[in-house]
Amino acid sequence: MQVLRVKTRAKVNLHLEVLGRRQDGFHEIETIFQTVDLADAMELEPTRDGRVEITCSEASIPTDEANICHRAVLAMRRFAGPTLGARIHLDKRIPAGAGLGGGSANAAGVILGICKGLGLRVSDGRLHRLAAELGSDVPFMLHGGTMLGRGRGERLTPMTAIGPSWFVIVKPSVSISTAWVYSSLSFRLTPDRTRLSLKAANSVLARVPAVRTPFRNALEAVVCPAHPVVAGVLDELLSLRPCLASMTGSGSALFAVFDDERRAAAVAERFSVRGFFTSVVLPAKRAVEFDASHPACGNGLRKGGVR
Repeated sequence: MQVLRVKTRAKVNLHLEVLGRRQDGFHEIETIFQTVDLADAMELEPTRDGRVEITCSEASIPTDEANICHRAVLAMRRFAGPTLGARIHLDKRIPAGAGLGGGSANAAGVILGICKGLGLRVSDGRLHRLAAELGSDVPFMLHGGTMLGRGRGERLTPMTAIGPSWFVIVKPSVSISTAWVYSSLSFRLTPDRTRLSLKAANSVLARVPAVRTPFRNALEAVVCPAHPVVAGVLDELLSLRPCLASMTGSGSALFAVFDDERRAAAVAERFSVRGFFTSVVLPAKRAVEFDASHPACGNGLRKGGVR
């Protein structure tokens, strides 16, 4: 079988509200996902020998059963049969432990890549349910663009595409456990929990980056007091008066949205010279993109929401 070359993009959360705890142990959230053009490069070769072999450019990333890509291959056996295996190489450019969804994007790349590489015809709904079993962000990564996520983040509704803008991503050296953040969340710290008006949010997105947004990330109330470096970067970004500055996911990465590329580059340089990971990227319409030169490849799932 031929090798598929796949680009898997990061996401940021333009807005993230935690509405309450669920009986299944997860939290009910409401979030606006946005893919950005910071991407890992993946080489994927589906096989029929039942073995899963993963290599990675980043030594700290596990390459055994702990890697979400390994679990994605095993999960896809329900559609491809018990002999399904894969050889996967990851060139990691999305920082881990950052809230940027790099692992979830990799898993979505594996799911869609196996479908394309083997010519499988699996409905969007069945792939969506499989993706949700792997992680709360994985269903969104099958699509990308700008979407509202509800439930654990897996109930998706397409939203107005964000206007042309430049995202400055800054990651401090600290990495943060998502499980720790949610287990530490006190609803006394987030008293302003309200459901997002889809109509109002779409109206705001249509005017980005010309207006400052009212969006926020409720998890900052946990992360910033415990990690002063995250709080310091956020305060500094906000002082530069972007359209929006926020932490993404459970951190530790932060982002700011600007209407001018040169200004965004200057802000990134301000942090880069101090040793922070930085990147200036544009919003992207898809989370997973295949090398168009490969005859078996397409561009993933058709557009649309999953409820």
